[in-house]
Amino acid sequence: MKSRSRFRSRPIAIDRRRYAGPALLALAWWGVAASDATAAPEVFRIDPATTRAEFAVAHFWLATLRGQFGRTQGTIVLDTDGHAGSIDFAVDVSSVYTGWSARDNFIRGENMFDAIHFPVVRFRSTELTFDHAGLIGAAGELTLHDVTHLIAVKVERLECGPDPGSGRHGCGVAVVSSIKRSDFGMTFGLPFVGDDIDLRFHLTAFRVEP
Repeated sequence: MKSRSRFRSRPIAIDRRRYAGPALLALAWWGVAASDATAAPEVFRIDPATTRAEFAVAHFWLATLRGQFGRTQGTIVLDTDGHAGSIDFAVDVSSVYTGWSARDNFIRGENMFDAIHFPVVRFRSTELTFDHAGLIGAAGELTLHDVTHLIAVKVERLECGPDPGSGRHGCGVAVVSSIKRSDFGMTFGLPFVGDDIDLRFHLTAFRVEP
């Protein structure tokens, strides 16, 4: 007579509810990670109303002449995770303002900017530089008087977030650089008006929503 085992095999019951939560969380995390890895760069359009393009130059060795341009346009493309992007920024030189209309007209004239023939100064980046904190600089082509030279710019500040007034997502960028105007054929008045021009741009740009 065959002996029977005292133990019978029983199917193992799995409480699916116990594992459903963690499984869903894992799937959700994977989806977010995959989405972040393939996130497209963000495009921002420069807001002329809140953007300032400023310059400073030595004047008769005694003082510094400061001015700004009132009309600007351009775009900023940022992929902070991928450390990539671009800056395309232009100013209308006829919008120059130094606080004295006679001087402004002279600066617009043929001896200086010659705004009729060369109405725009434009910077187009060729490379952006990032560190662990974000964007810190850029190199690119500056075109002035129909002459193009490579320059480097330093990003002093980059902050992004919702605009308190409109709620739109935007970025504020402070950029500085310096050039020699003689490199671009602007030699009138040397040395009474300095050759070295300090540039400072305070850019406000809002994200272009798809």
